[in-house]
Amino acid sequence: MKAAIYNGVKKIDFVELPMPQCDDNGIVVKNICASICGSDVTAYNYGGEAVMIYPGFEFGHEMVSRVVKVGKNVEGIKEGDRVFPVPQFAKNDYTRAATIGGFSEYVEIPQCKLNQSVYIVPDEIEDELASIIEPFTVGANAAMRLNIEAGKKAIVFGAGAIGLTAAVTLKYKGCDVVVVDMLEDRLKVAETLGMMTCNLATEDFAAKCTQLLGGAYGFAGPAIDCDYYIDAAGKQSVLDSFIGFGKGMAKISLVGVPHQPLQFNAVPLIYTGMQIIGPAGADDEVIRTVIEILASHKFPMQNIITHTFSQDQIVEALEQASKTQEAMKVVIKYE
Repeated sequence: MKAAIYNGVKKIDFVELPMPQCDDNGIVVKNICASICGSDVTAYNYGGEAVMIYPGFEFGHEMVSRVVKVGKNVEGIKEGDRVFPVPQFAKNDYTRAATIGGFSEYVEIPQCKLNQSVYIVPDEIEDELASIIEPFTVGANAAMRLNIEAGKKAIVFGAGAIGLTAAVTLKYKGCDVVVVDMLEDRLKVAETLGMMTCNLATEDFAAKCTQLLGGAYGFAGPAIDCDYYIDAAGKQSVLDSFIGFGKGMAKISLVGVPHQPLQFNAVPLIYTGMQIIGPAGADDEVIRTVIEILASHKFPMQNIITHTFSQDQIVEALEQASKTQEAMKVVIKYE
């Protein structure tokens, strides 16, 4: 089979490997589509150790696959099923979460358990959309850890794939949502998904969000009437905006990974009940919610897929995914 091997910065080798096999407790899948994660781009451009992508490994972990072989002890899965392999459990090794073989033709999933190692993908979800289930679970998890209630208001910083999937989850759960970014093209995509927007390059954050969501009072005085915040940008300025303009009991979920340690004044949190949440990993409820949202077709999620490539164009695909002002989700198609 053909496989892409990560061998360091700007070093991707396209090689032939033996066809994977499985024992009675595993399955083998053939990849249909795989999308490129920000961690893949980081590894390609800067090195992969910090994102658990190591030299010599097959890599890629955002994919939809078709089952081609099933061990006799595996229950609930049959040949021909389309499945979403869950990165943390596909290899039964958390350190392999980013290197399960999304950019290879075939993948072995040992000790396979339905609704843990893999989830069945319903027919209502097209192949390309199914390849974004994994990043969608990241955004959805960041939103759902806020314990969303319908009728509440939310602000999402960052109109990339994670920010937009978080925004869609909030919208699906009944919230009014403002997406904040500095790139107009990304904000236009947010608008196609039914979001209000604020462009930090041309608009004042507090004034625009107060106009859209209403005003309230916080620790330092006037605040934005917003219950939930999502930081999908990983910026100090986002946390500053939350603490500076957040109302009492507002909550922020930090899903964007900052490049420098964040600093903040804890006093407003102590006096107002504001909360900072680290979302951790997606659970069964989150994965099922994402599949439900995609199958509903209530949002044109295909709008976040900007480019498609074939497997042998993996280097070109990584280069394109590195151009963040042009690309959002870049997908590798096998079938």
